[in-house]
Amino acid sequence: MTPNSFIQLTNDRKLCYSQFGDPNGFPLFFFHGWPGSRLQGKGLNKIARKNKIRIIATDRPGSGLSDYYKGRTLLDFPDDIIALANHLGLKKFSILGNSGGGPYAAVCAYKISNRLHKVGITVGLSPTNITGVLRGMAFRNQAIWFLYHYIPLLMKINSWGLYLKDKLFPRNFIDIFNSKADREMLTNEMKTEILVNRKEAFRQGIKGVAQDLKLYTNDWGFEVKNIHSRVYLWYGLQDKMVSIEMGRYYKKHITNSKLKLYPDVGHLLLKKYAEEILRELSNY
Repeated sequence: MTPNSFIQLTNDRKLCYSQFGDPNGFPLFFFHGWPGSRLQGKGLNKIARKNKIRIIATDRPGSGLSDYYKGRTLLDFPDDIIALANHLGLKKFSILGNSGGGPYAAVCAYKISNRLHKVGITVGLSPTNITGVLRGMAFRNQAIWFLYHYIPLLMKINSWGLYLKDKLFPRNFIDIFNSKADREMLTNEMKTEILVNRKEAFRQGIKGVAQDLKLYTNDWGFEVKNIHSRVYLWYGLQDKMVSIEMGRYYKKHITNSKLKLYPDVGHLLLKKYAEEILRELSNY
């Protein structure tokens, strides 16, 4: 594990990242969920070190310690990753996007496929305006994602709500994880990890977190069917936060993709199957 590091990007923004696992291992960029930060990558530290994998976890613009980038699009994100990869001297690498990191993994798979070994998406969001993809989420989640398209102000309201909830009731995990399978997996150590990660997500306030929602909900700027990278998809059948229909959507439209469904887990899939997933993404 390394302390926080920074690079200066060409548009005078700074990008923050941390590294976990084996510093000399196979390079894998990790894209955190929503709301989240680079600190989510710490949960992969032991397994990555055991399997000789180098985890490079970044803060998205406006989250954690990375500068906010007004007006950014999803298509801007791969440029940041290429800049960091070049800075680290990495020609080829894999990426893994978890939950809200899924769209960022997808846009990298689309835009910078020549630099990627493999792409992984665990319980990742797909475009939310596709008929049927919300099916299987908890009703509240379905309603919110549906209404974002018609009442954009809800994105800021929801971001403020999460920010205040984490301030006032930080250990109330019931409304975070709707799945019984997820709640049964939670340990005190995992709860602490989640709290630290979410606190860091809001370090700069809500603007970066709310901007993520806007990018998820609006047109992504590319078609998923035009992704030609090797994409591995992992989804939990008991997930109530991100539906398995989103995984099926990716599988249907990405030619070179493989979907695996797990009957025994929900949204915390990566916690249980991290070793299997990291090995797949680092294998040749």
